[in-house]
Amino acid sequence: MKPQSRTPGSDQQKNRPGARGRSAPLGTTVCLPRAARACLAWLSLLVALSVACHPGESFAGAADFTVQYVNHDAATPNDTIIEAGISVRNNTGASIPLSSIVVRYWFTKNSAATVTPACWWWTPSCSHITLATGTASAPGADRYVEIRFSSAAGSLAAGAATASIDLGIVFDVNVNEADDYSYRNQTASADWSHITVHDAGSAPTAGVRGGTPPTGGSSVSPPAAPTSLAATAASSSAISLSWSASSGATSYNVYRSTTPGFTPAAGNRIATGVPSTSYNSTGLSASTTYHYRVTASSAGGESAASTQASATTLAGSAATAEFFDDFSYTGTGDSSFLSWWSLRTWSGKPGVDGAQWLSSNVSLITDPSSSANKLMRLKATTNGAGAGSSQAEVMSRSNKFRLGTYAARVKFYDTPLSGSRFFADKPIETFFTITDYVTGDPNYSEQDFEYMPNGGWGQGDNSTMWLTSWETTVDSTSSHVSGSHDGWHTLVIQITSSSIGYYIDGALRATHASRFVPEAGQYLSFQVWFDELDGNQGSSRTYHQDADWVYFAKDAILSPAEVDAKIAALRSSSVARRNTVP
Repeated sequence: MKPQSRTPGSDQQKNRPGARGRSAPLGTTVCLPRAARACLAWLSLLVALSVACHPGESFAGAADFTVQYVNHDAATPNDTIIEAGISVRNNTGASIPLSSIVVRYWFTKNSAATVTPACWWWTPSCSHITLATGTASAPGADRYVEIRFSSAAGSLAAGAATASIDLGIVFDVNVNEADDYSYRNQTASADWSHITVHDAGSAPTAGVRGGTPPTGGSSVSPPAAPTSLAATAASSSAISLSWSASSGATSYNVYRSTTPGFTPAAGNRIATGVPSTSYNSTGLSASTTYHYRVTASSAGGESAASTQASATTLAGSAATAEFFDDFSYTGTGDSSFLSWWSLRTWSGKPGVDGAQWLSSNVSLITDPSSSANKLMRLKATTNGAGAGSSQAEVMSRSNKFRLGTYAARVKFYDTPLSGSRFFADKPIETFFTITDYVTGDPNYSEQDFEYMPNGGWGQGDNSTMWLTSWETTVDSTSSHVSGSHDGWHTLVIQITSSSIGYYIDGALRATHASRFVPEAGQYLSFQVWFDELDGNQGSSRTYHQDADWVYFAKDAILSPAEVDAKIAALRSSSVARRNTVP
């Protein structure tokens, strides 16, 4: 379990601890010294101007800089993004302009057709950074992203480090991040030599000022093949897999076929970069036998395949019992709405002390993009004081939801509906499932999507989506996705008897182990609440989120694409709500 000061808590528990700020120890702007072995040190401007260096030669040494790295996407190395926190430390005794160096992150694009780098956060500003991609030919690297600094980025003082650059690299398909040269399953910032620093304008592996560029072959052997692969039918459309870990493995690859005794190949590979020793194979046909094999991966390559495991999906439709609501009511006072949903009006946690939970903070509004559609809006307001704050919660009246597929289309907002955005305010916009909260209850469970647009829980002011699963009120596990989630998102939770999978817009963002699988029926819920307030700001501000629809398929594990198809079919048939879950 993560330290409590950095761990999201239950949505019905006490407040979580405060955020930790992010420092930005940039130095003042001065000129770049020449190292003695290449050009004499600056004694005067006249001497400096009289010295000549070859354009491709490094001005200084290969240990001038150290890169510190944290992998913000370590929990999901098989998805469409790389997210690296990169900080550069100046090891020399003089201040150095950042514009004189570049930082290179090395990776393989696998089967991706597009590679799009982005600076998601940096101080003093991402506007002082430009990004470029280049090609390479080395183990673990056929591409690199180069971080360049403008003169406005200033200089880095002797012994100082930059603020962490939140580098994002986005692909058009899922890729295996674990086979990249610069990848490391490193969830706390630490030195890492596989992200390199070079003189600006140098060739890809030349002008080294820090780190070790990729070159030559790997001396690391592949891991052993996974053992004890087991396959179990979870529903008519899903099979759950589990296996024993391979020593030295950083991730796993899953292969599937309807032909027994098949040979694993690119054409039957269904997942790469799986971080744990379990996987949900979804979108399957009912009453069909599927065969699986798994391999392990590390910096040394891919292992031999495991022995085969097989299972037959259950008979019947992929979703025979469903709950669906598109919130097309006249208002929250509509008797139909109140027969399905409860609006919270009682005090208590979570949230800041003194805040009220108001039913009036929930409303049904016309969708700005379609006058024929309704949205459910939740608001939280504050004037910087707990007694001047209000929060909102909507919870289903039924708690009959356990195994199956949960989904909702939610619009998160980075900026307030009214008033100014103060980053010391820590609002939380949510969609989650939960049992009745009873301290110490062995059957307590909760699965959360919690978006913090102003950061918090150890992420400074960086927008962060938290994915958290609870088993009892003291045992939890969390994953997080850094970066803005402002706008519409389709959120999917797949819960089988052996694991929980969290998806955002079709991409698997986290997989949590079997001990977090709910043991009792749960409620569906939405909340907007405050974990902290900026008590120095007395002006009124209102934070909010919108929900377009919510869906549950009992005992059916649907892929995000299948969920989309279900919703499209319901709406095309003018079905505003359905409740066939027993």
